[in-house]
Amino acid sequence: MKKTLLTFLLLLIVYPVVWGSDKPARIVSINLCTDQLLLLLADPGQITSVSFLALEPTSSYMARQAAQYPVNYAKAEELIDLQPDLILAGAYTDRALILLLRKLGYRVETFPLSSSIDDIRDNIRLMAKLIDRESEGEMLVSEMNRRLEKISRAHPKRKPRGAFYQPNGYTGGRGTLQHSALELAGWKNIADEEGVVGYGAIDLERLIRSQPEQLFTSSYAPGTQSRGQQLLKHPVLRQITQGREPVEIDYKYWICGGPMIADAVEILHRSLPQ
Repeated sequence: MKKTLLTFLLLLIVYPVVWGSDKPARIVSINLCTDQLLLLLADPGQITSVSFLALEPTSSYMARQAAQYPVNYAKAEELIDLQPDLILAGAYTDRALILLLRKLGYRVETFPLSSSIDDIRDNIRLMAKLIDRESEGEMLVSEMNRRLEKISRAHPKRKPRGAFYQPNGYTGGRGTLQHSALELAGWKNIADEEGVVGYGAIDLERLIRSQPEQLFTSSYAPGTQSRGQQLLKHPVLRQITQGREPVEIDYKYWICGGPMIADAVEILHRSLPQ
């Protein structure tokens, strides 16, 4: 413990915390979801580092852009070495790390999870304000709104019944981006009708009784074939959906709240029965 404290003190002597101008110039993100918003909004010269998770194309919408920057693993020593003037963290970032960084004088801003479209708008605007890119933030919000409003004007008179159905029956009910996306696209979310709030599970029998017309899924590890994933190919599910395969919606569109939710909504809308 004494050795660790001494290391931090020495680092502070070598790399003292320097408060710069109001516009951050050395921004470090240590969370996948703040990575996305930072990469979407910041001037490239403002970004010093993003989390290693930003490079994962399955879950990171901005993986290609993230490859241009050094990555970090949210370790105190490496973050201090980067000499950031703003550190961006998420709701589940290690609290002890955040507390330590703040005690050492670093500015750490945390972002809440997004569970609705309004949450996404709020987080875009929060990021834009923190990095002095408010006009870019409003442009991003406006473009997302435009795409979503276009789809809402094309809703069918009868909303078909659908659900996200992951391995082991995992699904998204009210209070999730999956639910918001389904409703915005013109679907009726079976998980909501079954009383699921947040993310939870629906067993196969309940799903069959609910008579879905289409199932949707997101493969976090494409190409894998776990026992839970095999459930998605159950013959009864194929029968009640009239042989329609589950529609794949990439995790990167909704695992983090951002304007990419519009991509998910557009895919869901195109999947409506004709």
